[in-house]
This record gives sequence, C-alpha cells and structure tokens, in this order.
Amino acid sequence: MTSHQKPSKFPRRDFVAALGVAAVGSSCVEEAESAFQSDWQGSRIWVGPEYWANPLQDWRVDDGEAVAKAAAGRTLHLLTNQVGESGEGFEMEVTLQVRGSAGDTWAGFVFGVRGQLAGYQHALVHPETGVSCGLRGDGRIFFGEAEGDTLGLDSPVRLKLAVQREGSGYKARLEARVLSGEPTRTLEQRLDATALPGNVALTAQAPGQPGPENSGVEWGFRDWQVSGKQIVSRPAQTFGPILWTQYTLSRQTLKVLAHFPPLGDSDEATAKLSIKDGSTWRSTGSASIDPLSRTALFRVENWDDTVDREYRVEYAWQGREFEWSGTVRRDPKDQGELRVGVLSCDHGEVFPQHRLVRNIRLQDPDIVFFAGDQIYEGYGGFGVARQKPAGEAMIDYLRKYWQFGWTWRSILKDRPSIIVPDDHDVFQGNIWGQAGRALPDSADGRGFENGGYLMPVDWVNAVQRTQAGHLPDPVDPKPCDSGIEVYFTELRYGGASFAVIEDRKFKTGPGDILTSEQRAAGRTDPSVVDVDAEMLGDRQEEFLREWTRSSSDLDFRVVCSQTIFCKATTHSGGQLRRSVIDLDCGGWPRKARDRALRILSEVGGVVMLHGDQHIGSLVRHGIDDWEDGPIGFMVPGTSNGFPRAWWPDEPGQRRADGAPEWTGRFLDGLGNRMTVLGAANPDEGSNTPAGQAGLNREQVAHRKGSGHGIVVLDPKAGTATFEIWRHAFDAAEPRADDQFLGFPVDVELSS
Repeated sequence: MTSHQKPSKFPRRDFVAALGVAAVGSSCVEEAESAFQSDWQGSRIWVGPEYWANPLQDWRVDDGEAVAKAAAGRTLHLLTNQVGESGEGFEMEVTLQVRGSAGDTWAGFVFGVRGQLAGYQHALVHPETGVSCGLRGDGRIFFGEAEGDTLGLDSPVRLKLAVQREGSGYKARLEARVLSGEPTRTLEQRLDATALPGNVALTAQAPGQPGPENSGVEWGFRDWQVSGKQIVSRPAQTFGPILWTQYTLSRQTLKVLAHFPPLGDSDEATAKLSIKDGSTWRSTGSASIDPLSRTALFRVENWDDTVDREYRVEYAWQGREFEWSGTVRRDPKDQGELRVGVLSCDHGEVFPQHRLVRNIRLQDPDIVFFAGDQIYEGYGGFGVARQKPAGEAMIDYLRKYWQFGWTWRSILKDRPSIIVPDDHDVFQGNIWGQAGRALPDSADGRGFENGGYLMPVDWVNAVQRTQAGHLPDPVDPKPCDSGIEVYFTELRYGGASFAVIEDRKFKTGPGDILTSEQRAAGRTDPSVVDVDAEMLGDRQEEFLREWTRSSSDLDFRVVCSQTIFCKATTHSGGQLRRSVIDLDCGGWPRKARDRALRILSEVGGVVMLHGDQHIGSLVRHGIDDWEDGPIGFMVPGTSNGFPRAWWPDEPGQRRADGAPEWTGRFLDGLGNRMTVLGAANPDEGSNTPAGQAGLNREQVAHRKGSGHGIVVLDPKAGTATFEIWRHAFDAAEPRADDQFLGFPVDVELSS
C-alpha cells in the first residue's frame, strides 16, 4: 500500500450545488464483475485493512472468525467494494453463528448504505440509508420489515443474498441454510433501484440507540463473499495496518510518528523507517509499536534539512509487506515567506472533509498547526466510553482519532505539523488541568470546573503521544506529580521559532478557587473574579522567558496554544445568547494572563495562534495599555459545533468607512484590553432549525462559520498576513468573498 494518490479535480461551481457532491473517487476501479472473499487469520481487535468496524471496540477477530458484540448500529463495512449505481445485481454470502443465547438480537447484511454527503467514508459514520436482512435471535429470517420461516441456531447458518435486475427494479432473494442439514429457508423482496447503491456491511444488532454499551450477545462471522457485476472494486480503499504518519523537523532532528491499529499478540511489534538516497532506499532503523497508543516513534539526528527527501514506514503483516510514504520537505528558511496553516475543532459532521483537504493541498502551507479538539466525545457516533477500563476507553479514543488521521494523512505525510490536544481530545467538555492532578469528586456539582483530569494517567499520556508525540523533545521533560507528561517545547522551522505551550494543563480550576457568589458577581464586575490563580504555571513562564531571549536570531516568533488569551466572543450556545464571562478561555485568570503576555511583549513580532472557540478572531492584546501586547489569531472550527459569535453591537452593522462594527478597542467580559482587527462570525440564524432547513451537512457547516486560517509570514517586509477562509470555496479559483468579511488582514510586526 502506498500513500501516493492523485488529488481529485473539481470544476468551479456554485458552492451550494457543489457541497452536495464532495466525494473523491479512486483511480483504481474495476468495472467488470468483481469478487471479494474475507481472509481472517489469528486473533486481534482490528478486523483488517479492508474493513471499518462500528465501533472498533465491539468487533474483533477470534481465531479466524470476525466476532461482534450485538448492539444498535454495530456494522462491519467493506471498504474496497461497494454496490454501483447501475448493473445487473450482486450477491453476498456469509456463515454466521450466535455464541450463546441470541435473545432479541439479530445478525446479517446491510447494503445500500449511504450518507447525506457522497462518498463511502462519510457513509461509514453518518449512514442515512440502508436495507437490512438476516436472521433474528428467535431463528426467523427477515428482509426489512418482512419475516419468513424459522430455523435452528444451534449450528452455523449459511446466509446468502442474491439481488438481480427485474424490470425497472430488482428482485432480492435471501436464503438461510443450517449447515447441520435443516432445509433452506427463503424470503423474497422487490427493491427499487435507488435502494442498492452504497456500502455493504455485516451487522449484529440489538434494540435501542447506538451508544457505548452493548447487549453482551456475540455473533461470529466466517467466509464473507461479495460478488457481481454491480459491485465496484476499489482495491486502494484500504486503511492500515500503517494508518498514517505525522512528523516534525527542527534543528536537524527529524521525528516521525507512525500510527497503527490494535494488532494481535502474534503480530509483528516493530516497524521500520527508510529514507531515499538518490535511487536507493536506506534503512534508518526500527521502532517498537507502543501497546497502548499504537504508535511507533522514529528519531533521526543530523538530518540534512537543505533538500527534500522521501521516506517510508515499512511493516510486515500476515505475510504481506506494507508501506506508507511521504516527503520530508527541506527547511524553507530561505524561500522568502513562511505559510502556516491553522486548524482546530472538527465536530465531525462533514467527515472526511474532502473539500477542505483539497483546498489545503492547493494552498500548500509549509507547516500546519492543529490547535486542539481534533475529535469530540461523540465523534463517529456511539457516545463516549469514559467509564470503561483504560484499555477499552483507549480503543474508543483511537477510533475517533483515526477519523482525524484518515482525513488529514495526505497533508500530514508531506509537511511538518504541530498537533496539540485540547479538552475534548481527553474526553472532557472543559478542562482546567490543575497541574495534572486527578479530577476530585464534584460534590458541589461544578464537575470539570473543580480542576483536574477525568481520565487515568496512562490514558492521558497515550492521547498526548498520539497527537504530540512527534514534537521536538519537551524543554523541561519532568512529568507532573501525577505522572501526566508534558510536551511544551520549541520548534524551529522556516526562519521562525514556534513555542508550543499547554494553556490547559497547569490552569487552576475556577471551582477550586471561586465561590458561586463570586461567579455571579463577576458577570457585572470582572474584578471580583480577578484572583491569584495559575494559567501557564512557573515552568512554562520560565520557558517563555528563555525562549524570548534565545530566539532573537530568528525572523519570527510564533506561540501555539489551544485558546486565545482573551474573551473574543459575545454570544454563545444554541440560541446564541449574550454571554459575559468565560473562565475557560485564556482571558482568565487575568493576572496570570497578563504575566504571560508581558513576557512575550519583551520582544517584538510575536504572533500567537489558537483555536477552541469555534469562531475566528484577530486581536492585538492590551496589558497595561492598548496594543502593548502581541497579536492573537484564533481560527474557527473546521466543522463548528457549539456556536459562538462576536457581536458587540447588532450583527451586520457597518461603520461609515465600511468596516464592521465589531472591530476596534474593547474590554472583554473579564476586563482585558483587546483591539479587534477582524472577526469571522457565523451567518445570523445558522444555529437554528429554520436557518438549517433544507441544507446538507456541508452547507450547515458553511453557514455556521466553519473555516480555517492561513498565516503568511514575510521576513523581508516584516509583516504577517492573516487569512480566514470559509468552509466552501475553491482554492484553485479563489474569490473575494471566500474569506470572512474583513479578511485578509496585513499586520506590520515590530522587531
């Protein structure tokens, strides 16, 4: 398997029409009659590269048999074969058997699985159509709502589905035969032609709504066969066993992090990294796959950063050789400008973001920064397995993070990336890390506000490794007292020094220091909540002091963290009601915020990059006076969930010079000075059912203000250009209104 794929080509279209057809096709399609047959071997959680399991933790391979824990929504999709739009029909067969009592569960086939957006990947996690047939727990065969005869479940059952064209529609015949010798039971149905196209899957279901819990009933599947002229084969549509890579290059040190699925005990436990020298591939060594995070970390010293060099990760699995390849770009420190892509907060509705990925590829940033909330607790459906043992909760996290990697791997393989986890990445709605302590009991009902981490230490460390494990080594690697590790560090690339900080881990929980009365009074008098509390902590503040001194030889200094150091929103929530204070943002605690900004203001030209708030903002921070602090740039979510807006006056108003009313000098709800240079607001009403009526998921994301940022740093001019692009546009033919109102913004950075 190789990473190299040609980008798809999209003609220019009106964005509303284009948003309905965002699929990426495969260049390797077999139009003739094709056949697939499963080949499960060994025992492990991950079913194999040709499959997607919903959810990952409820499927496994057990001694050559695919086993599912029955519950609502449990499906095993075939990635490499789908039913096409037209043809003469198809067939599927599988042998299934319930393990123990079947109860009210059922198992069998689902076909014609499609999502609201085009493409097989979107349908995996957002299915909206599908035809089910199979065997109920009482032994009765069924097809949709129709039921047939019963048969015994004490022995394996061979289930066969044959769909053939008949007139303008199709005739479907389901056969179930007990392998011990009972007569075959059959059930026939007529199908409309529109029911067929889409994914095919095995399934083991139980009544209820999809969630983290299952029925405990297990169904086993063997020898799954799919064939027919209407089956479209795309062999390249696999995922794994090398899932993707992410890397950094700094100070002639290359670090590559490779991601793997949950493999079996008998599978190879190491992977290799090779570099191409001319026409020859040279091995740089091997790395062990971490048993919890399922990552392999490679480190290469004395890297020649003056040239582009190809690399590949190699892994042997079940007698086959797999590879994932990309390019380590040369350090662009002498190319004239540095382009930084900034993204955050993907709520998952438009997975796998074909349009955005294509646009980023065309915009071709030199480095990308993902500021947090790469996943959410509900990502991919089935809720969140917080209460499960750490190992099972990690599998739940990994299936979510896989969607991030699957989305972005074509970008990550060919350029360095900075990725940092935020609150939702560690399964918390908000997080005040309180120096890494465990979250105390929330007897007062404040929950996360008491400060600390909900999930176990080893789980949190594994999450951090999956996202930030490829960053340069921490500048102060001592773990927190709890054992939670740190990753704050410096990365030098493209003539810029990037200080990567953790503005959640050491922050004081407001529930630990503020009373309910203080919180209430703070809504009208922010000085009441202006208390002594931690934000970055002593260690990170010392790092920033040293960083401002040691980076003086570079053209630019860039700070990367999760959230902006002010409250750059006025409205939030489903009804976008006015909100006054937000202790989750970087504007609180004010004293600690000011202290950090003063350190950064000791030198000129500092740019701060953030995500988190689901709205784009460009501000000049004020500390003791207006505009005496650094620039803060926050990008909207790539798929906005919880809505926020910056509407200090009525939305849509303009000043006499044409600029929106929301620019200028403001005190935020916490008393911080900020000069707003630009804001990327959602459309009015986009958060309401009426505002979303008749729109698909991509159109809703566009109206809700989803987008991404590009920062262009020009050392010769001493300027930074800040761009915020709306969700729906064509980077091959950009238009003036493709960016949010008021963007781009050019800022002269003082030295």
